[in-house]
Amino acid sequence: MKTLCLASLFLLPMMAAPASALPLASVAGITVGVTGGTLGVGPEVSYAVNPLIAVRASATFLGFSGNGHVADYRYDGHAHLSNYGGTIDLHPFANGFRLSAGARSTGDNRISFTGKARVNQTYGGVTFTPDQAGTLSGDIKTKSVAPILTVGYAHTTISGIMFGLDGGVMFHGHPHVDDLVATGELDSNPNAQTSLINEEQRLQDKVHDYAYYPVLQLSLGYRF
Repeated sequence: MKTLCLASLFLLPMMAAPASALPLASVAGITVGVTGGTLGVGPEVSYAVNPLIAVRASATFLGFSGNGHVADYRYDGHAHLSNYGGTIDLHPFANGFRLSAGARSTGDNRISFTGKARVNQTYGGVTFTPDQAGTLSGDIKTKSVAPILTVGYAHTTISGIMFGLDGGVMFHGHPHVDDLVATGELDSNPNAQTSLINEEQRLQDKVHDYAYYPVLQLSLGYRF
């Protein structure tokens, strides 16, 4: 939400710009370009229906890695974002300022992770090293369709070059841990099953509250 607030502070002074200050190209035609930001990088196309309403669609892709820990376990993860969707853009002042609402297909978004204990583990009174205890791996997923709300500003020069900035939030739902696989003692030792269930619950609790994804996208294109 901090992203949305910062973007709003940047964009609000532009709201007062009169429509007459913008070239005709900024309120008519098809724009083809590229967008990049927290949703990923990919192609974007928009069509201005009239000076007040436009429709916009994009497909974005992004991958990055990181690590962290939950209780006694260290996890290495790789985020894979692959989503597409569209918005309806409302230009209430018939200029570049826009309020946008839409949805994105997010079923392919996921974080794949692998974790291992950082200290020795004891199951049934027997102590095992982290390598003996085994690993936990799986995916963190969200719902398959996510509503999105943004506020932004786009400007098209007389030569047809368009640049834009949008900030907001995507509501992808509460993430959940899926396809959890254990190895070593965590998989084969009956005395380790309580520890396995507890760690899975700790993972679920850790990711549950991240129901909102911050959106900040830059766009560059050409209007025909």
